[in-house]
Amino acid sequence: MSELAKINACAKRPIDVWTNYIYYPLSIRLVYLIRNTRIKPNEITLFSMFLCLIGCVGFAVGLRPYVVAGLVFVQVSYVFDCADGQLARYKQQFSPVGGWLDQVSDRIKEFAIYFSLAYGYTRFHDRDLTVWKWAVIALFSLYLLEYYGQIHFKPRAVAATPDGALASSTALETGRMTGFGRAQRLRSLVPFRGFIIGEQYFAMLVFVACHAIVPLFRFVAIVGLLMCVYRPAVQYYKWSRGYQ
Repeated sequence: MSELAKINACAKRPIDVWTNYIYYPLSIRLVYLIRNTRIKPNEITLFSMFLCLIGCVGFAVGLRPYVVAGLVFVQVSYVFDCADGQLARYKQQFSPVGGWLDQVSDRIKEFAIYFSLAYGYTRFHDRDLTVWKWAVIALFSLYLLEYYGQIHFKPRAVAATPDGALASSTALETGRMTGFGRAQRLRSLVPFRGFIIGEQYFAMLVFVACHAIVPLFRFVAIVGLLMCVYRPAVQYYKWSRGYQ
């Protein structure tokens, strides 16, 4: 197996289609370039946050050339955000601090992005204060979705099979062959299937490139709130049927 293939195997999957086909090809090659250096995953995380904050300065200016430049920095920061975990798995450099730093930096970046976009927009649309309402709702939905992502339910043990195994284990093995299991695999090909971080960054890329700041906030707020209902419902269904 080539080194590039080994790094590719370190990429977290399943993941959204945008990350898998747009951002991962870049982050995997970035890790390949720095694999023999002394650069550590935590340093990649911090550099990702640094790039994002630079981009947010451009967002805060509000003028289109600065916003576009800021968008480039923010999108590149997500490539580095993907690379830190891949480098950690490739070099087997894990630490509780690294996991904590990754979570904290993501929340800082989310707040900085939405605040700076809203601030830059109001500099030239000072009468349209509804942008702050949509920005707050969007951030709330993103933070709640991230909280959901940290919750992992154990499969429900509903009964024992004749050989003493739990029925949840049987459901786990057979569930992949059911309609639900097939639907889950097909759902991985649907854009914005769970509105995870890669889908959020791609939505930002499309809307901000079109200078549609308020529509971005509305899209993120509405889709985010819908996913705040949909994702727990799916988790409950999987738990009640004994799926993982």
